[in-house]
Amino acid sequence: MGAAVLSAGVGAAIAIGLDPAGEAKVPDRAAAVGAWDAGAYEWRPVAIGGGGFVTGYSVDLSGATRVARSDVYGAYLWDARQDRWVDLVTTASMPLADREPMRLNTGVYEVVVAPSDPRRIYLAMAGDLFRSEDGGARFVKTAMPHSEVDANSPFRHSGPHVAVHPDNPDLVIYGTPGDGLWRSDDGGTRWSRVASVPNPHGKAGAPPARAAPGIIVWFTPDGGQVWAMASGSRMLVSLDAGRSFSDPGGGRAAGPLRLRQGAFSANGAFYGVDEEGQKVWRFSGGQWSDLTQNPGIRPRRFGTVAINPVSGEVYVFDEGGRGYHSADAGAHWSRVTSRAVVGDNEPGWLKVVDKAYFPTGAVVFDPVVPNRLWNAAGSGVYFADVGDAGGTAVWTSQVRGIEELVANDVVAPPGQAPLFAAWDFGVHRREDLRRYSTGYGPRPRVLIAVQQVDWSAIDPSFLVTNASDTLKCCAQDGDSVLAGFSTDAGRTWSKFARLPQPPGTEASDPWRMSYGAIAVSANDVNNIVWVPANNRSPFFTRDRGASWTRVALTGEVLPFTGSYAHYYDNRRTVAADRVLPGVFYLYHSGDGANAALAGLWVTRDGAATWTRAWTGEIAPHSRGSAKLRAVPGQAGHLFFTTGLDGVGVDTGLRRSVDGGRNWTVLTGVSGVQDVAFGKAAPGAAYPALYIAGRLQGVYGVWRSVDDARSWTRIGQFPVGTLDQVVSMDADKDVFGRVYLGFKGSGWRYGQPSDCTPSPYLFRRTSECFGLAGK
Repeated sequence: MGAAVLSAGVGAAIAIGLDPAGEAKVPDRAAAVGAWDAGAYEWRPVAIGGGGFVTGYSVDLSGATRVARSDVYGAYLWDARQDRWVDLVTTASMPLADREPMRLNTGVYEVVVAPSDPRRIYLAMAGDLFRSEDGGARFVKTAMPHSEVDANSPFRHSGPHVAVHPDNPDLVIYGTPGDGLWRSDDGGTRWSRVASVPNPHGKAGAPPARAAPGIIVWFTPDGGQVWAMASGSRMLVSLDAGRSFSDPGGGRAAGPLRLRQGAFSANGAFYGVDEEGQKVWRFSGGQWSDLTQNPGIRPRRFGTVAINPVSGEVYVFDEGGRGYHSADAGAHWSRVTSRAVVGDNEPGWLKVVDKAYFPTGAVVFDPVVPNRLWNAAGSGVYFADVGDAGGTAVWTSQVRGIEELVANDVVAPPGQAPLFAAWDFGVHRREDLRRYSTGYGPRPRVLIAVQQVDWSAIDPSFLVTNASDTLKCCAQDGDSVLAGFSTDAGRTWSKFARLPQPPGTEASDPWRMSYGAIAVSANDVNNIVWVPANNRSPFFTRDRGASWTRVALTGEVLPFTGSYAHYYDNRRTVAADRVLPGVFYLYHSGDGANAALAGLWVTRDGAATWTRAWTGEIAPHSRGSAKLRAVPGQAGHLFFTTGLDGVGVDTGLRRSVDGGRNWTVLTGVSGVQDVAFGKAAPGAAYPALYIAGRLQGVYGVWRSVDDARSWTRIGQFPVGTLDQVVSMDADKDVFGRVYLGFKGSGWRYGQPSDCTPSPYLFRRTSECFGLAGK
């Protein structure tokens, strides 16, 4: 697809039209774009590797097609020819009508392969159920009525929610979280609601997702029965291919009320793990048995159960990977010791997951390779070969191709390698963007989130971060907050010597100062401003964190004077001027009891005193993912976006060239998710500008080389992703190179190239996007 070049500018209209096919009509190229500009952009993933959570795994009976689902974005297909996983949710595979940004930027609720047909895949996401008949190359939306789902709910590990008959790929049963159980016997062309299975919420259309898990369903191995469980009700069984269900135990015996997962043995017995009762159950001979009363096992938060198809032995694992094994149908149990190793050609940093707690989602046996278990785990997909006696499960990573880290930030300081900051697994400094990361900072600790990184103009090798523990789980090691600095461009990190105590917090709380936004002065690496999350007061230091002073704003109401309400927002509301010494900009959107503080505040003395340069919100609805960016090399030049993309909402990109005293809306530029600045084009004085957003309603990644007077679209959905951009930066040393961070699928980078433009194709690991007029 070609790129559009648009004439634009501050306060100027953008002239763009659409041809009958819906593509942007391309005006003449701007004079600023010369022969030095390549005719295309090549886009590739930044190779970090892994992430998580992978929440489900499915394989056909022949072992030919293996798929996995994730909680934050998309699903994956194992490509044996490339020896890697490839994305299933892409521009090449999903229907055109569903490619609009922010429609499919979500996790996958369920994905399953038909047992008898490796080319048939069903995928449930964003409230709809899709079907592929060619192994995932192309999906069509089935006629299943829209039903809201949440792939990242607390019940994301339960399942399966879609069951396919073992011999008939057209017979499919779908259990929703809020609209009951549905059945189709023609591959999804027609659906009927199964009234005999209760809705988990009591009535159709009730709020789903986080209130309760969806209905989980299974076919027996011979296809003669369908089993279904709605949370809070007994297990129900159908003897007529899913048309009607009844209680197989006749209500005579107590049993589970909220199974998480289950599996059948070869003799027809059913085993399930109960999320609520922390038990392992077996149904056999018309009766339920609580197996956690037997020797060698006790109640735990069990997560998954698998039956060895060769020996019939039963394996169960809890949420942390602690395993139990039974060779006598659950009468006796023995421990399964687990450890994790990094596989061949895998991301080296995954060595950090070899911990006593190994987050585990779904574990299933391979249908072809004897005694091999597959684990949909917290950092990707793993396998282990187990013997008949149980013993040790050595989980070997097989995550290559999966990029499922949730991007928080990306920074490209001048003269330095770019850094990629994520939830859960820190910040990765990358000299080689195509080789997997081998380690990360501030130190290799599981579940440490690096929310933001900033660099100083006087010394771009000096970095600061507000890294904080993701789950508030591990205060005992003293590293709940790893906020600090690096003096060597991110190779090594040091913690701040002290953390301040914001008003309204306890000194004993190790997370009292955590997350939020952080910036370092342009002329003094010791001068840092930190706006923590939870609307706690900002602080500044002039001695690199040895001591801190609270930022006081005129008219503030204590104790919560900050403007960063939710730690999970991708929000940047403090920035250091990239030229002026001691100048910081702090945006306040009027949170909580401090509506009177709304506006842009400026300090010119290293954060000791602040004045308001702009009163009120710079743009409406700015309390979420707003971003304030300072332009390198340009004193007082700022850009501001709310990060919103919606109909009927002012989402225009704002710009100031006088330190925030005045703001202008760039006409026609809207829905901007972030803005970045890179090396200026040859002959240009102003840094190249990049945005992910819309030009006159046309979505894409856009570049301007003439101070926002015109824009060229350099990408639309890089490498086919339908995920949402949440952060971006551009290279200060290599013209045209830009880095994009995504909500649930890591990072991608693009740069000018002489590659041959073509639409993104399924299974490809790169994309060549043609520029207009080339």
